[in-house]
Amino acid sequence: VCSTWGNFHFKTFDGDIFYFPGACNYIFASNCKSPYEDFNIQIRRTMVENATMITHVIMKLEGAVIELTRGSVLLDGKLVQMPYSHMGVFIEKSNSYLKVSAKLGLTFLWNEEDALLVELDKKYANQTCGLCGDFNGVPISNEFISEKTKLTPIQFGNRQKMDGPTEQCADPIPPALVVNCSAEFASICATVLTSKAFTSCNALVNVQDYIETCIQDLCHCDSSMADFCMCNTFAEYSRQCAHAGGQPLNWRTPELC
Repeated sequence: VCSTWGNFHFKTFDGDIFYFPGACNYIFASNCKSPYEDFNIQIRRTMVENATMITHVIMKLEGAVIELTRGSVLLDGKLVQMPYSHMGVFIEKSNSYLKVSAKLGLTFLWNEEDALLVELDKKYANQTCGLCGDFNGVPISNEFISEKTKLTPIQFGNRQKMDGPTEQCADPIPPALVVNCSAEFASICATVLTSKAFTSCNALVNVQDYIETCIQDLCHCDSSMADFCMCNTFAEYSRQCAHAGGQPLNWRTPELC
């Protein structure tokens, strides 16, 4: 499973979590190592009222082009009504997400806001490119090392950029070293993520990764946005848990998120 959420967080198929604040059009995942490209998913993130939103997704699935924006789905340029099913591609919408599943072995979920998740059949192992990495089962290895040079997440992310013919899109600036990172943040993050609501999750999905991401959220986001950033990471942990077969309870309270 590869996902992206909240304040520019990405998690590769191999489980590596990195921060890449790019607001261009990027290849999220593609089947690049075979003569015929079964799938290619491109995403665009934009700042909407100080929050990062995924505003546009283009999926090429076995020759069909699906274009997703909030509230509309185009297939080969024509608006489709959901649920939609044709040639092994099924598109449906629920209260919480838009789902595209393809018989070739791909499931795509988007909450039409900040978070998106792609699950791939194991037959595509070692055959993918994009922000989701190479799906070789080894975290870090090839994604962030190119011809023996170590890449930063920003360099890795910039390599996945797909500019349109008319667009000039600036590469993101590497984040400054964060100074206002207090130890108190670690305890806030750990308290929520190891609370009763997530008991069934902690055994299924490594909680430490998300505690670290939550701390980053609190350090990187300005104070007016800290709640928003942190809550998106809690929501992502809850989704990953449910996806792994856990049963997260309702973790939102009047005081939190």
